[in-house]
Amino acid sequence: MSSTNDKKNALTPKMLARRLSIGRDKAYALMRSAGFPSIQLGDRFIVTEEALDKWLKEAEGKHYIIEDGRFRK
Repeated sequence: MSSTNDKKNALTPKMLARRLSIGRDKAYALMRSAGFPSIQLGDRFIVTEEALDKWLKEAEGKHYIIEDGRFRK
């Protein structure tokens, strides 16, 4: 039996925006960008907290910009 701490929590774009202190549009752009570990389920996007934490560690010190509604390095 697994405890609730073993479960991987999924973040929606709205939750991602809150966690990163960015706007909703930027969160959606990040979720759609190549190299970001989001999962698309139909027209919905999610990212696990574990995948986000790993991506943040790897992205540390890098600069990302939004161009045409998408993030890029």
